Amino acid sequence: MTVRSVFALFVLLAGIPLAYAKGSPALILISGGGLPQAIEITDPASLQGFDPWLGQFADWQKQPLVDAPCFRRSFEVLFFMKWPGRKSALDRGDLAMIYATRYCFDGTTGYVYLPGPSEPLYRQNAETMLRGRADGKWFPSTPAWDSLLANAVAIRDQQATTDMILISGGPLKHPIEITDSDLLTTFDPWVGPFVDWEQPASMGHCNWEYEVEYFKRGLEVPTTYDHDSLGLIYGLRYCAGDDGHPGYVHLAGRDDKFGPESVRTIWDGTQAGKWHPSTQLWKAFIEREVASQRPVEGAATD
Repeated sequence: MTVRSVFALFVLLAGIPLAYAKGSPALILISGGGLPQAIEITDPASLQGFDPWLGQFADWQKQPLVDAPCFRRSFEVLFFMKWPGRKSALDRGDLAMIYATRYCFDGTTGYVYLPGPSEPLYRQNAETMLRGRADGKWFPSTPAWDSLLANAVAIRDQQATTDMILISGGPLKHPIEITDSDLLTTFDPWVGPFVDWEQPASMGHCNWEYEVEYFKRGLEVPTTYDHDSLGLIYGLRYCAGDDGHPGYVHLAGRDDKFGPESVRTIWDGTQAGKWHPSTQLWKAFIEREVASQRPVEGAATD
């Protein structure tokens, strides 16, 4: 037997007992996706069938996807267990965060995403289990995983909604607060009606630029942009187009303003960090709200 063969056999055999020695997680934590508070799964019977090494949450034989059909409204799913010497900022008491995934469900099929090498939680995953080409991609989830997560979310899900949209910048003298329930539903950030998703990412000529922030009450993780009880869940930039043109929307990348905050709740995937053609619906919405702040002709001004 060659040295290379011996080494390969050693790696294979070394991985098997490690996986079984670690066993099932002690906690699965589901957050993001508009949930007011994280969901904790601690029932041993529910946890027994899932561990990061065996990866029973995804169908690894199916074709991976760069972006899943439901990627925007997705949930961060973290695995925890007792692991002496293992530490991270995400640990909960004596439980170490050992593996990170993302999950979404389109009503028929679920999908699981593994952080890629350039993403913040990749290092924690790499210290537990490397999946090579699977990292940074979406895979169809298993029915058992769909059942566990979909049921858990359904019990706590209050339908992902926002409580306020804040528009600032451009010619505005002060930010505009929007709390009308119909508008909040129409411009649901998880659906993303501000971007024309049929068009490729691009940027052209435009004029006034605005910042648009989405807020929700009762979130567990505070941000520097919060307004009293309202926590920031998403932020974007909009550059208004000339007459007849809708303009462009910039979806925050990881290192952009609003990027670290947005990614906890709304996942833009490969679309993040780019300018995208906007929709006429979004342009009309912004123009209408901006016009509401202009003084009526002949009216007294400050």
